Amino acid sequence: MHQYIKKILTKLQDCCASVTLAICIVLLILSLLFATFKPANKIVHVLLISREIYPLHVIDKRFLSIALDSVLIAEGFPHFDLKNPYLVKLMRPLGPGYLRIGGNMADRLRFVHNIDFSFKIKTIATEYDGECPNEGHFCDAWDRPNFTMSDTEWMQLNELAQQSDFTILFDLNCLIRYPNGSWNFENAEDLIKFSNDHDLNVIWELGNEPNAFRHVFDYEVNATQLARDFKQLRKILLRYPKYKNSLIVGPDTTRPDLKHKESIIYLRDFLRTANITVDAITWHQYYFNGKTATINDFLNPSVFNVLESQILIVKEIVASIGAQLKPIWLGETSSAYSGGVPDCSNRFVSTFIWLDKLGISARNGLSVVIRQTFFGGNYSLVDTNLEPLPDWWISVLFKKLVGPEVVPCYLAASDEVRVYCHCTQKNVFRYTLTSVIIYGFNVKNVEVNVRIDGYGSYVLEYILTSDGHLTSRNILLNGEPLHLFPNGTLPNFRPKVTVAHPYLTIPPYSLVFWIVPISSQSCYNVL
Repeated sequence: MHQYIKKILTKLQDCCASVTLAICIVLLILSLLFATFKPANKIVHVLLISREIYPLHVIDKRFLSIALDSVLIAEGFPHFDLKNPYLVKLMRPLGPGYLRIGGNMADRLRFVHNIDFSFKIKTIATEYDGECPNEGHFCDAWDRPNFTMSDTEWMQLNELAQQSDFTILFDLNCLIRYPNGSWNFENAEDLIKFSNDHDLNVIWELGNEPNAFRHVFDYEVNATQLARDFKQLRKILLRYPKYKNSLIVGPDTTRPDLKHKESIIYLRDFLRTANITVDAITWHQYYFNGKTATINDFLNPSVFNVLESQILIVKEIVASIGAQLKPIWLGETSSAYSGGVPDCSNRFVSTFIWLDKLGISARNGLSVVIRQTFFGGNYSLVDTNLEPLPDWWISVLFKKLVGPEVVPCYLAASDEVRVYCHCTQKNVFRYTLTSVIIYGFNVKNVEVNVRIDGYGSYVLEYILTSDGHLTSRNILLNGEPLHLFPNGTLPNFRPKVTVAHPYLTIPPYSLVFWIVPISSQSCYNVL
């Protein structure tokens, strides 16, 4: 260790000749952190947990939310019986949250009262469920005909949400238009009135990825017109007691892309007119195309880093129009658009990019992250037999263990090893205990050792691994396979009690949740 420090000091001599002493000291500290410690010839990375008085951010209790794509309604809910009580057992551990019902097909949905009059679609193009694969070319608009949702189906969706501790976020059809281009809201108001009469808890959005309408539907609604349409939606909701204070979120634009700036321009133009109208700003994010991505994309730190850069772009747009205090939501998100990557987006390998998305989003102050999708496509949380998939288990553990207060922490390690810190959920223990939870992962093919700075006592450890294959549908907790009981009851998530001294270990290609019983003022002094 002393030899390593000596080498660092030698290398920094030239630096000190040309830059300030303060910068050199910072570089020295960082170098020492990356140098770490080497007991028994093992590299040990140091984790610093901040002692800040206040949390970095406090996320919404519905931070982790889920979606059902409107295509389920269009196809008549195949393999998805809304009255199946087992669905409640699968959804309730993910509550409280928002249940978003939307997607490209939302802009083809018509609400009808008479169940005898319905129009469903047998098959829909695979691109229905996310961003247009190429924003520079037209998609297959002819594969997206209109369809109906009956009042019975609407009531069943709301009953499912209510029983599962979810509030529906419904995406209204934006593409019913008058000849002058303004929104024809008659069908939307019909649904709103029906919902008001039946006392349904719903929040609203209007349109899905409107900046891509030209590519998806061969039709265009400019940002200024959409902003006027949102104002019209607000006027409509004010007519109904149930919804006069209801949330409106939008505009659900695609991910900001510096190569294709259409979404950036559209979001900025929309907010200039509708900033006061919307209660939260929503945008969609996918890392890559499900038709071309490979398993390597799920393990590539450069891919992971894309999200944070996109969040910063959205924040800059929001700040530029003076709306810094407006909540920002990931209104639809998963690993890959075009339905996900077969045999990857719903397998163990997808857990890394999903947990990283939750950590990055919380650390950057996003209020809500809506996972596309609970059911359907290659990126679902449960399969067609209603069997939980790895991301479902990660989501349940996140809900159970991770509290809303974000605690700053810093790990000196490569991008292949990532950790995030929060206060632990208050109801994890039966007794009063303030603790910090550290969660993260290691996508290296070797184990990684981590020393928590200033702490060496016991830790409650949850290590999640595959059963030997990254593309496995199974996930193990501390070496034991996770399964629901036959009646749908959750297993006991028993942690392993371990000691933090001299270090903790993250196995290769694994995820970790560590509950560390240390006092943090951030967990008391909530903003």
